[in-house]
Amino acid sequence: MKKLNAYKTLAVEFLNALLPVEKLKIRLRVQDKLDQIDSNLSYSKLLKELGLSYIASCDSSSKLVKGKKYEFATLGLYLAPASKSGRNVCTFAGACKAPCLDQSGHVLLEKRSGKSTIQVARLLKTWLHEFRLDLFNKAICHEIRKAAKLAKKKGVSFCVRLNCTSDLDFSGIIASFPSVQFYDYTKDPNRQSMDNYHLTYSWDSFSKGRLPFYKQAIARGQKVAFPVVKADLDRILALPSTLEMDSSDLRFLDGEGSYGILAIKETGNTQQGIRDGFMLDFDGFKKAIAWIEG
Repeated sequence: MKKLNAYKTLAVEFLNALLPVEKLKIRLRVQDKLDQIDSNLSYSKLLKELGLSYIASCDSSSKLVKGKKYEFATLGLYLAPASKSGRNVCTFAGACKAPCLDQSGHVLLEKRSGKSTIQVARLLKTWLHEFRLDLFNKAICHEIRKAAKLAKKKGVSFCVRLNCTSDLDFSGIIASFPSVQFYDYTKDPNRQSMDNYHLTYSWDSFSKGRLPFYKQAIARGQKVAFPVVKADLDRILALPSTLEMDSSDLRFLDGEGSYGILAIKETGNTQQGIRDGFMLDFDGFKKAIAWIEG
């Protein structure tokens, strides 16, 4: 078995730690190590230091890869969501935390087999963003330029989603690439679209405090995305102002409709997502729309 480097060892210890104080101590050790990295370290040497293959990559999930049929290459960034790294990268998350898509797909398969490779990588990337933003930004900008160049060489369009499992403000990076199309889903009511940045607002729950945000998103011309029970998908899509969002992740290409519909994906805690009103059946969706439009 290949020996883990110091950073990956700390990440595994963090995942296995049970007490908050233990996790805090590990985070401080990680911060101390990252603080010692030379600001002028090259991209390739930074990845080698951390034991990572990349920070973000193209078409690296079953959702992002769907863009290929529309001749798009999609660069996606996956971080450790919510507070799983010890820092909350999804400030406005609520009922979506338990059934987060971070625990779907390959991560869920790894978890069932007792592995944590993907979770470790996401932790390291999140800590790099938190403790060494200078190095993180330099690396991600390098990857955007490289991926955009490769897409152009292949004759396909290019786009970037920096919040695949987070909800952070990347406006500085987005503004520095005005010719690149970026997009995200968000629960942040203060996040603003830009000429090259498309936003879709995300449903969370029936919490009264969120109602003004749903209304605001619709007023801004943003669509609201809803995860729904797969068995009710066709019935829901037959309702007015709905559109499907499963055929691709390219939200900036969406047509008419205010309410985007996504079939529920299996995660580590899907049933709680249904109980908490994050994932909706036919009746729950109709109730949500009546509530928003009321």
